[in-house]
Order: sequence, then structure tokens, then C-alpha cells
Amino acid sequence: MGRSTSRQSRSRLGRIRSAMRAQAQYWKMYAVMKLRRLRVPTPLVLLTGAMMSFFVLGLMMASVVAIDIITTLFLLCRKVFGAGRHPQGKRTMPAGSR
Repeated sequence: MGRSTSRQSRSRLGRIRSAMRAQAQYWKMYAVMKLRRLRVPTPLVLLTGAMMSFFVLGLMMASVVAIDIITTLFLLCRKVFGAGRHPQGKRTMPAGSR
């Protein structure tokens, strides 16, 4: 297998890539043409946009609440199981300190 074989396969791959690029370009142009012909009323677009923004805002608020609940539960578990920063074991005082 010499250099010419790899050169041929490289040129074949180049032709395939350019054909796929042309096909993708065709489908993009087709979609743009169909979207231009499609007439959607402006109030419908505005209503859809408002609904989507409220939905996203609700998701963000729900995620904040969920993070707050999880953090609170984590802190409560740490407090209950005694895994705080300072060990709270019994300290024995020296005999002469009282």
C-alpha cells in the first residue's frame, strides 16, 4: 500500500464531506424557505414567549428552593449526628482547677 492509496482515500473522503456539506446547506435553505412561508400571528408568538419565560422563571425558583431544602437537611444531619467543626466529647478538667 503506497502513498497513492492513502491520497485516493483522502480525496474520496473530501468528496463525501463536500457532498454532505452541500446536502446540509440544502436542508437549511429548505427550512428557511418553509419558515418564511409560515405565517404565525404576532400575539401567538408573544403569548408563547411569555409562557416560556414564566416556565423558566418557575424552574429557577424551584431549583433555588430545592437547593435550600437540601442544604438545610444536610446541616440538620450534621448537627444531629455530631459531625460539627468542634468535637463535643466530655472534657475532663484537671484535678486542681476547681
